[in-house]
This record gives sequence, structure tokens and C-alpha cells, in this order.
Amino acid sequence: MRHKYIPLELAQVGMVLSQTAQVVHHGFLSLALPAGHVLTEENLSQLSVHHAEFIYIDQPDDRSDEQVALDTAQAAGRVLTLFDGADLSEPNMAAFFDQVLAYRSA
Repeated sequence: MRHKYIPLELAQVGMVLSQTAQVVHHGFLSLALPAGHVLTEENLSQLSVHHAEFIYIDQPDDRSDEQVALDTAQAAGRVLTLFDGADLSEPNMAAFFDQVLAYRSA
């Protein structure tokens, strides 16, 4: 399976959340759906009403192992270029780098 970050407009009934979907409004959690949850029409409506913008979903990955390795290497190269000159020994910057790399490598 491959994790993908998509805008809510592209979400469809039957998609599976790969990460918990949480909507925070004015500092309060207003909606949460757990990882592994299969989306329903009601869930999509709830996410829309609560102004969710993006979700993580699982989708089948039909790439070969070689293609996965190539895509991962290319993504890492692009992220390293973005962070060229950044102080990755600083914990917050390193954590941000890790998050961007994970997002780009999915």
C-alpha cells in the first residue's frame, strides 16, 4: 500500500485513511476519524462541514521494487535540495526535514 496526501475534494467513499484525520477548530478537536477507517458518505460530509482540507489515504501501490527505490531516491534528492543550507543539527529543523521527506517519499 502507498500513503497519499489528498485534498478532501478528491476523497471518495470506500477510501481507507492511512493516518488519523483530525480537524481542530479554534484550538479544540472538532472531529477525529482513526487510521484504517473506511470512508463513508456521512464521513465525507462530516469532514466537509468541519472544514477539513486534506487527508491521508492508503491506495494500492503497483510500482516495481526498482521503481519504488528510484522514486524514493529522487524524492530524497529534491528534499535535500530544498533544505540546502539548513541547519539539520537543530532539532526543530531536523523534525521538519523528516516530515517533508516522509511526505515526499510516500
